Amino acid sequence: MNIYSVIITFNPNFNVINLINALKCQNVTPVIVDNGSKKFDFGLLEKDNHSQLIKLKDNLGIATAQNTGIERALELGAEYILFFDQDSTIPDNFVQDMMDDYQLISNQNIKIGALGPRFIDERYNFYYKTISISKHGLRTKHDVSNLTVPLNSTLLISSGSLISVDTLQKVGFMRDEYFIDYVDTEWCLRAESLGFQNYISAKAVMKHTIGDNVIKVGFFNIPFHSPFRRYYIIRNCLYMFKESYIPIFFVLQQLLINVLHGFLIIFFAKKNKLDYLNSMLKGFWNGLKFF
Repeated sequence: MNIYSVIITFNPNFNVINLINALKCQNVTPVIVDNGSKKFDFGLLEKDNHSQLIKLKDNLGIATAQNTGIERALELGAEYILFFDQDSTIPDNFVQDMMDDYQLISNQNIKIGALGPRFIDERYNFYYKTISISKHGLRTKHDVSNLTVPLNSTLLISSGSLISVDTLQKVGFMRDEYFIDYVDTEWCLRAESLGFQNYISAKAVMKHTIGDNVIKVGFFNIPFHSPFRRYYIIRNCLYMFKESYIPIFFVLQQLLINVLHGFLIIFFAKKNKLDYLNSMLKGFWNGLKFF
C-alpha cells in the first residue's frame, strides 16, 4: 500500500523532525506543507530525498495546506493519507496499528470515512473523549481509555487520522474558507452524510496537545486557545449554520459552549483579556456577514 502523510507546519519546533523520522521508519512518505514559517530552518528537510517539502509564502490556513499536501500525495500515487499537526508524537507501531484496525473495519463491508487514533495528553495524563452526533444534533461523549475494538465516532481530530484516497475523492477535500477550526468537524459530518462512517482505533494511541494550555473547571478540561484561534472558533461555528448536512441543534450547542469557554478563558487569563473579547466579537461579526 502506498501510504503518505500530510504534515502541516507553522513555526514548528524540532519535534516535527522526530515525527517525520518516525513516519519514514514506518514506510510512510511524509509530505510537509509549511504555512509561511519565519522561525524554522528547513535546511535538513530540503536535502531529504525521502520526504516532500512544500513551502507556502504565507499562512493560508490548515485547510488549504492540507489540500495542497493531498494534491502532491495524489501526484505521487498515494492510496492512503495520514494527516498530522506539527506537535504530534507517534509510537513505533502507530501506522501498523492504524492499518490493522482499518482492515478490521473494512472486512465488515463498512464504508470508512476516516479512522483516528486515541489521544492522550501527557501534560495532564488523560485521554480525550470523542463525540458522536445523532441526526437531530444531540452529542454523545465516549470514553476511549479502554477500547478493545474500533469505535464508531462521528467526529475525529484531524491529526493522526487516516483516510483512503478513494474516500477523499468521493467526499471531497477540506473546505478552504474554514481556514483552521472546524475543518475536521465539517469534513467528518460531510462524510457521514454521504454514507461513510468515522471510527476511533482501539490499537493506535497518539500523544497530542489541544490548545496552548488546559484549564480544569470541575470535571471539565477546557483547551486554552489563543485569541487568534478563538476568532476562528466563533466565526466558523456560525459558518456551519449554512451547511445542510450539519444539524442546527449541534451548531447551537457548539456556539453556546464556545461562548461559555470564551468567557471562562477571559476570566482565567492573566493577560490579553481584551484581545480575547475582541476576537470573539470579531468572530461573531464576520460569521454573521457570511449569511
